[in-house]
Amino acid sequence: MNKKTIILFSLFLFHFLSPTCAQTLSGKITDAETNQPLEAVMISVLRGNITIDYALTDAKGQFSLPWKHSGMLQLNISLLGYKREMRNINAAGILNLSLQPEAIVLKEVQIRPGRINTRKDTVRYDLAQFASSKDVHIKDVLKKLPGVDVDENGQVKYKGKAIDHYFVEGMDVTGGRYNQINNNLSAKAVKSAEIMENYQSVKALKGKINSDEVALNLKLDPKARDQWIANGTLGTGWSDNNDKILWEGGLNALQLGKGKQSVYNYKTNNNGKDLSNEQTKLTGNGQQQVPLSGFLSQPGISAPLDKNRLLFNETHTLNGNRMYKWNDDRSLRLQAGYTHELIRQQRGNTQIYYQPTDTIQIDETYHYRLRSDIANLELRYEDNSSRNYISNRFTVDGETNRGHSEELGQTLQTSQLSAGNYFNLIRNRESGTWEFRSTTQYAYQPASLLLEEGKSKFNQHNFYTDNSAAYLRKYDGFTQQYKAGIQGERATLKYTLTRQPNDFNASHLSLHITPYFQLERGKWLATLSLPLKADRYFSQQRSFLFFNPSMYLRYKLDYHWTFSLYGSLKRSAGDFSDLYPGLYQTDYRTWRDGNGLFPTSLTQTYNLYGEYKNTVQEFFITAALTYSRSNRNTLFEQSVSENAIVYTRRELPNHNDSWNLSSTLSKGIYDWHLKTSLTLLLSRSNGKQLTRLADSEGNRQSLLQTYRYDYLKAEPKIIWSPADVFEAEYHATLGYGGSKIGSDTRLTPLLDFVQRLHLTFSIGQVDLRLSGEHYRNDLGGDAHLNTVFADASLIYKRKKWRLEASLNNLFNKKEYAYTTYSTTQSYTSRLNIRPREAMVTINHQF
Repeated sequence: MNKKTIILFSLFLFHFLSPTCAQTLSGKITDAETNQPLEAVMISVLRGNITIDYALTDAKGQFSLPWKHSGMLQLNISLLGYKREMRNINAAGILNLSLQPEAIVLKEVQIRPGRINTRKDTVRYDLAQFASSKDVHIKDVLKKLPGVDVDENGQVKYKGKAIDHYFVEGMDVTGGRYNQINNNLSAKAVKSAEIMENYQSVKALKGKINSDEVALNLKLDPKARDQWIANGTLGTGWSDNNDKILWEGGLNALQLGKGKQSVYNYKTNNNGKDLSNEQTKLTGNGQQQVPLSGFLSQPGISAPLDKNRLLFNETHTLNGNRMYKWNDDRSLRLQAGYTHELIRQQRGNTQIYYQPTDTIQIDETYHYRLRSDIANLELRYEDNSSRNYISNRFTVDGETNRGHSEELGQTLQTSQLSAGNYFNLIRNRESGTWEFRSTTQYAYQPASLLLEEGKSKFNQHNFYTDNSAAYLRKYDGFTQQYKAGIQGERATLKYTLTRQPNDFNASHLSLHITPYFQLERGKWLATLSLPLKADRYFSQQRSFLFFNPSMYLRYKLDYHWTFSLYGSLKRSAGDFSDLYPGLYQTDYRTWRDGNGLFPTSLTQTYNLYGEYKNTVQEFFITAALTYSRSNRNTLFEQSVSENAIVYTRRELPNHNDSWNLSSTLSKGIYDWHLKTSLTLLLSRSNGKQLTRLADSEGNRQSLLQTYRYDYLKAEPKIIWSPADVFEAEYHATLGYGGSKIGSDTRLTPLLDFVQRLHLTFSIGQVDLRLSGEHYRNDLGGDAHLNTVFADASLIYKRKKWRLEASLNNLFNKKEYAYTTYSTTQSYTSRLNIRPREAMVTINHQF
C-alpha cells in the first residue's frame, strides 16, 4: 500500500513540476498605427524551415501556446496586409508585438490591408473601406460589399444564397429577425463584417458532419461595444390623397456586447414604409416551427412595384430582445414582438382562362381592407461546447387577420395560435456521438368566410411530435450516423357547413430510420442519406413506406474553385388541407373538392453547381443548373364560369417538370469605389391542366391541356462612390416571359423592364438625394404601360441630429397595372398607388 502511494505521489509531483506542462508562450498582437488588437494573426514556431507548432490570435489579439520545445527556434508572426516579424526564441514567456500595415504588390495586383481578407472559410470585410457619410444603418453598408446583396425585404444573401445565421459579436440576439439590426444599428458602430462558409453552428458536430450553412458576423467598433445606443424619430407630412396627414415615429435602444445584448424597438407610420418585415424570421437555419396548412388564406397585397408605393397602411410594431452569454458556450435568449397593421387597397383584376374550346374572361373591381395583429414570444437556452450540446427553444406565436371587401360581399377571418418546444441533446464520447431530439407543437387555427348567403367556419387543431435518437462515429475521414425515431400528428377539423362532413381527422403515426454516410478524401466530399419512413393514416386506413434518398458530391479544386452535384428523391402525402375529402369554399366564387381521394407525389431534384471566388480581386461568380420533376397520382379539374370557379380533385397520374439555370456575379473595384453585380435566371416549366367543359347540349366532358412557360430575368446593380461628395446607385430588372397552351395557343411574350437610379450629392453637412424609377410593363397583346416616378429629399446632419425633408412621387402617378401568366390563364391587375406626398422627419441619437 505504501509503495503504491509513493508511486502515485511521484507521478503527481512530476506532472506539476514538468516544464513541458507548465510553461506557456503568450502575448498580444496589435496594429502599430491604431493600437487596435489584431485577430487571426498566425504565430508559427519554426525549426529550420519546418513549422513545428502554431497558434492564432483571438478577437482580443491574444494568443497562448504551450511551450514543449528546447533549443533556439524561430518565431514567425504574420497577417495578410501587415509586415512579417521574425524573432529568435529559446524559452517560454510573454511576447507583445505591434505589426506595421503594409501594401504588397504582386504581379500588378495590390493587396491593401483591411479591405477584404480571407482565412480558410471566412471572408472578412473592413467596413470603413466601404462606408460613406451617407450610410445611415448597417444595411446601407452591407449592400456595398462584393459578393453580398440585400433584398428589398432586408434579407442578406452571399453569392446568391440567403444567409443562415446573423450574428453581432458572435451572438444571435434577434433569433433570425435580423431586420431589427439591419434597420436600427448605426453604420458607424460596426468595424468589420465576416462571412463564414460551411459554418457548423453545433461545436460538438464540428469536423464530423458537413454543413453548407453561411453565417454573417458583425464586429463592432470598440467605442460602440457594450454601450447603449438610442435613437428617436418623429415625422409628419401631407398627402395629395384628400389632404391626409401622414406620420412617422420610432424609438429604439440597442446594447450590443460580447457578454450581453439588448434590442428594443417601437416604430409606427402611415406613409407606406413596410414595418412588418422587422418581425419576420429571415434566416434559413432550420429553427423554424413545423409548417402548418390551413383552408383559408388572405389575398396578397403585392405587385412588381416597390412596396412603399402601393402600401396604404397604419402600422405599429414593437419588439424586445435580451440575450445573455456567460462564456463561449452557454447563452440564454428572450424575445417578444407585436405588430398591428391596417391596410387598405383599391384594385381591379382581369383574369382570362384559355380553355380548349373557348376563352372565359372575369373582371372584378373592389376596395379591400385588411386588419392584422401578430405576436411572437421565444425563450431559448443553449450550452454549445465541443464535448456536449444542449438546446431548448420554447415558442408561442399568435395572429389574427380580418379582410373585408364591400363590393365582393366578403369577410374573411383567419387566426392562428401555436406553442412549441424544441429540444436537442448531443454527447461526445470516445466511442462516438449520441444525439437526442424532441419536437412538440400544438396549433389552433380558427377561420371563417362570411358571405351574403351565409357563413362557413373552420376549427382546426394540430398536435405534432417527433422524437428521435442518433448515433454517430467518424474514423479516418468516414462518418456514419444512424438515426431512428417516431413521429405523430393528431390533426382534426370541424367544418360547420351542414351538407358536408362535420368532422374530419387526418391523424397519422410514422416510424423512421435514417442511415447517413459521409466520406472526406482530400479535395473530395461525398454524403449519402437513406431515410426510410413507415407512415399510417388511421381514419383513411392507408399505409405508406416512403424511401427518400439523397446524395451530395463536392470537389474543392482550390481556394477559388468549388463544384458540387446533388440529387434527391422524395415521396410524400399531401398536407392536411389536401387530404380533406369534401367540398369547401375558399372565397366568394371559388370552391375546392377533395373528391374523397388521397394525393401522393414523387419528386426528383438534381442540381449541378459551380463557383469561383477571388477576394483579392473582389470577384465572385456562381452558376447552377437545376432540374425537378414531380409525379402525382391526382390532378385538379378546373371548371370556370362567370360566377364560380370549382377545383375538383381527379384520379389522373400526371407529372410536371422544370429547368432552371441561374448565375450570380459580383465584382468590386477598389480604386473606383465601385461595386457591380448581375443576377441571371433562365427557366422553363411544363405541366398539365384538366378542364371541365359543357357543350351546347349541356353534356360535360374533361379535356387535358398541356402548358409551357419560359422566363428570362436579368438584374444588374451598380453602386459607385467616387468621392465623399457624390454617390450613385443603379438597379435594373429585365423580365421576358412567354406561355404556350396546348399546340395552338401562344400568349404574347411579356417584356417587363424596371430601372431605378439614385443620386446623392453632399455639400458639407447637407445631402441632396434624387431618385428616379421607370417601369415598362407589357399588358398582353400590343398594349404596354410606361410609368415614371421621381423623388427628392434634402438631409441636414449636425452632430447627433438628422433632419430630412422629402417629396415623393413628384409626377403624382396614381395608378399602376401589370400582367402575369400562370398555367392556362393570364392575370392583369390594376391598382391605386400612393400619390404625391411630402414628409419632414427629425432623428436624434441619444
